[in-house]
Formats: sequence, C-alpha cells, structure tokens
Amino acid sequence: MEFSFKVEKPANLQELFERAKCDAKEHNITWSGDIKQGQGSGFCFEGSYSVGIDFITITVLKKPLLVSKSKIERAVREYLSQ
Repeated sequence: MEFSFKVEKPANLQELFERAKCDAKEHNITWSGDIKQGQGSGFCFEGSYSVGIDFITITVLKKPLLVSKSKIERAVREYLSQ
C-alpha cells in the first residue's frame, strides 16, 4: 500500500539531514541517500524521499497494517518541525 505526501522544505535542510542520519543510525534504521533523495527501512516500514525546490516528497512503500497514513504523516511533520 504505497502512498506519498509532500512537506514544506525547511530552511535548515542540511541540519535536518545530519540529524536524521544520526537518528537513523541510533535506531538501527537502514538508510541510503543524500540531501536530494534517498530511501530507508526499519521497524516494518520502507520509504523514500525526494527533495524538490520547495517541498520534500515522502513516499511510504511499506507500513504495518494498523498504522494509519495520517499517523505517519503527522509523525513526519512533527519530526521535521523540531
């Protein structure tokens, strides 16, 4: 059940990228990519991201059945706002 959503690209994209890399490593999440695009998996999730001019497109490729799309989107938006 693949789905995508867009979030506004933060001004501090490089800082976000570095924090996300550290958090992924700390939580044993497999992640490959760079500041423009990448993919990752862990905790029964798989996804990818692509950075455009104004937005980041998040694509969820796999998720647990009981986790709603809205919960995932809300969690991503919360993480990006930190």
